[in-house]
Amino acid sequence: MGMQATSKGNMPVVLLKEGGSETKGKDAQKNNIAASKIVAEIVHTSLGPRGMDKMLVDSLGDVTITNDGATILKEIDVQHPAAKMLVEISKTTDNEVGDGTTSAVVLAGALLENAESLIDQDVHPTIIVDGYRKAARKAKQFLESISDTISSNDKNMLNKIAKTSMQTKLVRKDSDQLADIIVKSVLAVAEKDSESYDVDIDDIKVEKKAGGSIKDSMIVQGIVLDKEIVHGGMPRKINEAKIALINTALESYKP
Repeated sequence: MGMQATSKGNMPVVLLKEGGSETKGKDAQKNNIAASKIVAEIVHTSLGPRGMDKMLVDSLGDVTITNDGATILKEIDVQHPAAKMLVEISKTTDNEVGDGTTSAVVLAGALLENAESLIDQDVHPTIIVDGYRKAARKAKQFLESISDTISSNDKNMLNKIAKTSMQTKLVRKDSDQLADIIVKSVLAVAEKDSESYDVDIDDIKVEKKAGGSIKDSMIVQGIVLDKEIVHGGMPRKINEAKIALINTALESYKP
């Protein structure tokens, strides 16, 4: 129902639109925490080596099977504002890091769950947030102290890192071959910037072709143009080519 308040002149002032409602204090906190915990519970069973895949059916009946946290949260239509923030966490982690989306959401859910018990003990939310910030700084220091720097020449270790990311995915069986392709392709486009390396993932083009198996995957040092040939006499592969950059369409039109 619409919420009414009265001003000094006893004039009724309608603040919220029809159907709007207001929750305050403990009720609002509990509601937000409960919604966030539900989102974390949805993805937490897909985490780790024993993580299970989820089958998502959208409104059109299309089925997606995945255990990738970012994909799951992208596909489900979340209405609750606090739950939407957890979906945003997974999107940001995916954009910035490219992995660990499920872990980030599960961790956020666990932090909120612990915050709930502190709120029940009458600890003010601002103090809890402050404590979490300090804990995050401490955790970062600890991670930096136990982390190792890997040189770009250590192909063996880079392969192991790439394989680790695939162990919980459907491509686990082919992780040896795929890890090798990934490391080679990333090193091919990596640019050295003083001590560190900068890699733009957009410099690596992934072309998918139906019909083959994962074992048919290969790395092409060059450019793959996924287009139908206009004429049967055109070559399908060119080595040592000269490349013209033309800023206009080259499709042939039927008159």
